[in-house]
Amino acid sequence: MAEGIRTIGGINSSLISGRFDPRSMVQFVEFTADWGAQKLYLQREAHEAFLRMKQAAGDDSVYLFIVSAFRSFDRQREIWEDKWTGRELAGDKSLKNFRGSAHDRACIIMEYTAPPGYSRHHWGTDIDINSVEPEYFDTPDGKRVYDWLNRRAGEFGFCQTYTAFSAQRPGGFNEEKWHWSYEPLSYPIWSAQLKQFEHRLKYRFKGYSALSRIDLFEYLRCVNHCSSLAGQETPEDRKSTLP
Repeated sequence: MAEGIRTIGGINSSLISGRFDPRSMVQFVEFTADWGAQKLYLQREAHEAFLRMKQAAGDDSVYLFIVSAFRSFDRQREIWEDKWTGRELAGDKSLKNFRGSAHDRACIIMEYTAPPGYSRHHWGTDIDINSVEPEYFDTPDGKRVYDWLNRRAGEFGFCQTYTAFSAQRPGGFNEEKWHWSYEPLSYPIWSAQLKQFEHRLKYRFKGYSALSRIDLFEYLRCVNHCSSLAGQETPEDRKSTLP
């Protein structure tokens, strides 16, 4: 197990922040990505549920595969800093010659990317399916995939985390039709993340100071839940219990 372990409501705080090696965690399993030789990691229960879902989709002639699963703190920091410096696009924007404020730069990145230490991909419960490009889900194939997931994913414990903005989800990260969470495991981790949240950032990375003017707690809180999967109260009930 990772060093510096403490628990919040029975949840390992290193698990919340991604500061561990999944190979040292007995509940994680390694598998090979369908699209190449890259090794991916998920919590075993979430991976087994995905395999059952993939089989059911295949029976309906819908092909599902995982493009991103567990990410360590260091990998999330690399993704964040590549966008911060303009080495990689932030959505469809390059920040290489960005002339706005550090706050505005961070807000652009956070349309789709969580700061390191705060990504749900740290938990081994959340996956990106088939593509992380919004345009894919406008194609005939992408529409079939998304329609199938909306109809059937709940049968296997999966719920779309970032739905379109609405009265129920008024803010936070942009809609991601590819991001699905295995709620039986992710819900208690999410609850622990909010309970242990500290407004003073604990982690250091390029641009971290710009987050002092961003309500990061709201980004983390404003996610979609399928209450029947989480086995918990409604979103309105949860608001009254959060710090």
